[in-house]
Amino acid sequence: MKTNRLLLPFLAAFFVLAASGVRADEEQDLIAILQSAAGAPAKCSACVKLRVVGTVKAVPALAALLGEERTSQAARYALEGMPFPEAVTALRQALDTTSGLIKAGIIDSLGWRHDAAAVPLLAPLLSDADATIASAAATALGRIGGRDAVGALMGPFLGNQGPSQAPPAVRVAAMESMLAYAQEILDGGQAERAAVLFSALTQKPSPCPASVHVAAWRGHVMASASGARADLVLGALTGQDRLLHAAALKVVRELKDAAVIEACVRQWASLPADSQLAVLDAQVQLDPHSLSVVRTATQSPHLSVRVAAWQAMAELGDASAIPALAKAAAAGETAERDAARDTLARLRGPGVREALLEQLAGAEPPEKAELLRALGERGDTEAASVLLQNADLGPEPARLAALESLRKLALAATFTPLLGLAAKSKSEAECEPVLKALYAITQASHDKDRLTRSLLETMGRIAGAERRRVLPLLSELGTVAALEAAQAATRDAEPEVAKEAVRVLSQWPNAAPAAGLLELARASAEPALGVLALRGCIQVAGQEPDAAKRLEMLRQAMAAARRPEEKKQALGGIGQVPTPEALRTALAELAEPGLGNEAGLAALRIAEKLAGANPKLAAEAAEQVLAQCKAPDVVKRAWAMRGKPAGAGPFIQDWQVCGPYRQAGIIGAVALFDIAFGPEKAGEAAQWKAMPRGDVANLSGAFPDEVNCVAYLKTRIVAPEECDAALLLGSDDGVKAWLNGAVVHSNNVDRGLVADQDMAPIRLKKGANELMLKITQGGGGWAACARVVGTDGKPVRGLRAEP
Repeated sequence: MKTNRLLLPFLAAFFVLAASGVRADEEQDLIAILQSAAGAPAKCSACVKLRVVGTVKAVPALAALLGEERTSQAARYALEGMPFPEAVTALRQALDTTSGLIKAGIIDSLGWRHDAAAVPLLAPLLSDADATIASAAATALGRIGGRDAVGALMGPFLGNQGPSQAPPAVRVAAMESMLAYAQEILDGGQAERAAVLFSALTQKPSPCPASVHVAAWRGHVMASASGARADLVLGALTGQDRLLHAAALKVVRELKDAAVIEACVRQWASLPADSQLAVLDAQVQLDPHSLSVVRTATQSPHLSVRVAAWQAMAELGDASAIPALAKAAAAGETAERDAARDTLARLRGPGVREALLEQLAGAEPPEKAELLRALGERGDTEAASVLLQNADLGPEPARLAALESLRKLALAATFTPLLGLAAKSKSEAECEPVLKALYAITQASHDKDRLTRSLLETMGRIAGAERRRVLPLLSELGTVAALEAAQAATRDAEPEVAKEAVRVLSQWPNAAPAAGLLELARASAEPALGVLALRGCIQVAGQEPDAAKRLEMLRQAMAAARRPEEKKQALGGIGQVPTPEALRTALAELAEPGLGNEAGLAALRIAEKLAGANPKLAAEAAEQVLAQCKAPDVVKRAWAMRGKPAGAGPFIQDWQVCGPYRQAGIIGAVALFDIAFGPEKAGEAAQWKAMPRGDVANLSGAFPDEVNCVAYLKTRIVAPEECDAALLLGSDDGVKAWLNGAVVHSNNVDRGLVADQDMAPIRLKKGANELMLKITQGGGGWAACARVVGTDGKPVRGLRAEP
């Protein structure tokens, strides 16, 4: 039985403050209260005070209260704290006169008193018919400890002829008491005695709960001598008990015991993967410079162990590991290969670099490639000559690895040799990794003029086809001399060289080549070259920071364009120039055949940027775009730019309604929006009825108190002629619109209704056009309104809506 030990100490502390002033006869007054007809609260209060000020004289009065249900706990509390043998004697004597919970409480107090003399009295109670009393006796014996108490506990734990038939609660209490006592004496330095108790708790067949069994096993390991400890850990690591196995994984790491690790290594092949990992980890923690276990782990059949071993080698700094690492990096599984590569890059220590280079000299191509890759990962700038040699003459995997390392190192000293490799490449594919390394050097260099000179010298010595491969480096350098060389190459007798030069100029980091490209586009007798040059001019013109100059370049390019494609490209560039002059230029192209939509988009992009400072100019531009452009995305953008017109025409007043529809478990307007119900499913019948006429279709009035649902509205719009128009919508909540069966607008929102919130460009056919709306409802208001106007925002003459 667990006593309430939280409240009483606080009460005791309260009264201790007054104890120093207690008169000599105060104890007698308190005893008198215990012996009076006072109520239980007053007697309990007196008991608490007597724990502090009471003497032997108070023991009989306190003992008299032990059998009373309402005062027993307070009396026990007082007697527990009195340092007199008479107090504990009173508790022992009360065992014979009490029963049930009261007796269990007294047993508990004897345990807290660590009363060895009570053991003969408590031991028989382990077999008491009342499981509460038996469990309390087991717990108390565990607190008392000692040979006799533990011997008594062994009875209900194992019995005389095997597992005890004592109730489970008693057995568990006995085991927990034995476990606590064993740990206590182990902490006190009595390892041999503790080991005996821990061992008893782990015997098979074990009646222990799993938690006790595992804790006892761990205690047994900690209390055992080194040899026995190794056997216990090894047995758990290789055994089938998953709980002990998990405990052993933790213990082997905590122990860092060389004998345990050595024993495990002797049985390495029989250890599962997680056990091998634990042993490897323990060994590395015990001796960071020990290689034997790590090397053993690299040969494990378990991938996770091999990966951990290769990773561990990075901290060992052992040069002799280089061959094995290279082989694993070349031929291992993906995770193993990555771990070995990482270790090759990180491995440091005496002789490591020398061993790597020595191994490189005689390695097979796959392993050689890994070692060459490692040189780049290690940032080994002194290995440039070795990398260049392999980039030139090595087998394909080694060549590519060497070039990749040269790219990572980006050393200016390797620029000219790499140019030579690029020039002698036999194909574009072969040249590509060389160019990547060259690009990296140009980007990293602070002396681009020097690199330009090296490049031009090389280009002067090689033929046209080879020269074409290195031309792209000119734009990476971007120097004045590089620009002159690229412009000169556009006049090369080799057509492919000239075209490549134009492509290079098109990728220039600034607008310097624009004028030359424009002149080439105008003067070239080769149409394909002229088109390339014009496109390049438009592209690099976008690099010009001065807006006026950029616009003039684009105007001239547009004037020189002979095809719509280049004119559209120029308009796209003009749309990025945020000036009124650029806006006028774009608007001037609205009427050009085939350019209207591109000109409209360009004008809108500019107008959007100017709208804050000049809203009138932006609105006027939108009006012009609406008058010329018919593309829905352009119309919608222009409409938004112009703003809602005043007096845009009458609302549709004649609607039919269908609904409401809902789906179980779906809550909220937004969640319902994309669920298709009857009216939007082909071939599914729907029941329609007329709505009251009005500018707003009040769905809340048609379907009172409905939430988490949708309804559909339908009407017929009759147009006198085929025409473009705009559908203006307001809704509470979301709205989707179909015109003649095609979706023309969709806005999944949760909002209140405002007229003309949304606009959708539409095209009406002559005669009847069917318009259907889907309106979602989460809660609150539920309504919609709609009208159709011309693209100019004005009413469409002769247009009408009918049910």
